[in-house]
Amino acid sequence: MRKMVIYSMFCLLLLIMVPMTIGVNIQRMSEGIPALFDWTRLQGLVTRHRHVRINGYEYVEFNAIFLHYRTHWFGNIRSGFFHHFERIVLPSFHYGYLGSHFVLAKFKVGLAPY
Repeated sequence: MRKMVIYSMFCLLLLIMVPMTIGVNIQRMSEGIPALFDWTRLQGLVTRHRHVRINGYEYVEFNAIFLHYRTHWFGNIRSGFFHHFERIVLPSFHYGYLGSHFVLAKFKVGLAPY
């Protein structure tokens, strides 16, 4: 009984500690100011990527085997999946990991709806 009480108090402390430590440094923007930057997060399985040059700019091209995306484009946030070897072309600059068969990265461009 004593171990269960100590364990439950420890779990409660862990649940409470995270909001207490994060909540002190939160700065919120007013809702009237829209964010002007676009981004896309990708995670999933892809084919081997290739670097291509189009009009003097360098892009990364790959086919999506099963890829989850979340994108922010003109104030709208969308998410979904790419699959069945759909071709994806994005700028080569990214944050994260873009491996030969796995991607977990954030690109500084929004995916436009088609």
